[in-house]
Amino acid sequence: MKAKVKEKDIVLKTAERVLEEVLKAGYSESIVLIDKSKSVMVKIANNQPSIVQSWDETTVTMCMVKNKRVAVVSFETSNIENIVKTVRKMLPEISFIEESEYYAPLPKPEATSVPFTIHRSIIEAFEKPEKIVDSIVSIALTYNVDKIAGMFKVSMGVHSLASSAGVSLVEEHGTYEYYIRVFKGEGSGQWASAGRIFREKNIAEATRIASEYAMESSKLETVEPGVYDIILSPMVVGNLLNVIGRMASALNVDMGFSIFAGKRVNEKMFSSKLTLIDDPVNPESYGATSFDDEGLPTRRNIIIENGVFKTLLHNSKTAAKYGVKSTSNAGLIVPHPWSLELRPGELTLEELISKVKNGILVTNNWYTRMQNYVEGSFSTVTRDALFLIRDGRIVKAIRKLRIADKLPRIFNNIKEVGNRPYQIKWWEVKTPVFAPYILVEKVHTTKHML
Repeated sequence: MKAKVKEKDIVLKTAERVLEEVLKAGYSESIVLIDKSKSVMVKIANNQPSIVQSWDETTVTMCMVKNKRVAVVSFETSNIENIVKTVRKMLPEISFIEESEYYAPLPKPEATSVPFTIHRSIIEAFEKPEKIVDSIVSIALTYNVDKIAGMFKVSMGVHSLASSAGVSLVEEHGTYEYYIRVFKGEGSGQWASAGRIFREKNIAEATRIASEYAMESSKLETVEPGVYDIILSPMVVGNLLNVIGRMASALNVDMGFSIFAGKRVNEKMFSSKLTLIDDPVNPESYGATSFDDEGLPTRRNIIIENGVFKTLLHNSKTAAKYGVKSTSNAGLIVPHPWSLELRPGELTLEELISKVKNGILVTNNWYTRMQNYVEGSFSTVTRDALFLIRDGRIVKAIRKLRIADKLPRIFNNIKEVGNRPYQIKWWEVKTPVFAPYILVEKVHTTKHML
């Protein structure tokens, strides 16, 4: 326990020393962030654990202000002892940079919530990742599948912040991330799990879901693209809500990369079934943090409530430009969500399926691309198990399609929301999302050419 306290003290003290160097170099304001972490990852390939990797990394990020000119510099190092020396050598001269239209004085210290610590379950998982993966593999192989692949990763570390406004903060973080892809015949299934509290039953469940989807999609048929009622799994919902979450950033609105451009607070935009929340104070969340990158205490923000647009996400700079208060979503440059949550409904997956006369169950997706950010025109390719639904039941597994539609229409056409949220985080869902299955009416699909 003493070693952990000492590491926290060292990381915070180093951030404060870097801040001193920045101010000595003539900058009027500065924020210094230092994140020191260690990770272990077990890769799964050919039905067994294949590679175990472990690494330590320290990332230093400095925001420096002089005459309303702002520069942000970040670097990684393997030795925390050398950070101050490195900073002395690399402090840039920013006099040639134009004044920032987003300049605002750094926020003063505010009372923060209790900093997060590392849950005991994460420490235990960090010490025995191979044993955990052996258990995962055993579960998948009970389904007589052809092949499994995936990844299990556990990380622990310390995050510190020091600012010229008088803020000095430090907290611990510990997380796990897991995804598995299972193959059988022509089919495959994938699922993911993540969080700050490790429960083996959660990754066991993810393994079973992926395995069952693989088994059920082992023989594929082709269907014609068209307009279908579609059930989107939490994997897909998480991916699309990541896009919505980024679009809720005030800076992305200003840059024209958002469907919220030109919209007003309290304007009805989506189905009343949609309530989207950013909740960084949820102790279960992979993205939980007690303070943002400007040192403000984080809080729960409702972005969309019953289909009504309620707020953009701000740091102090965008908040000053908009004449509002920061939502504690800094981002030294771009405000961003920490941990998204779609409020669940009342129906099970089976009940959602029973409501579909002619539709599709989409279990996964990738290659989500925007054609027009303001209109929300996008396409995404379905991936892994895909099922045709007729008269309230799944009738067959089908080959992949491309969804080509508009985000506002997708989220305005939500008919029902499932009652069970899953915490999803993997490479197509960068920001963790608590999402249930959702049923969306009249979704446009096209043929996938590859």
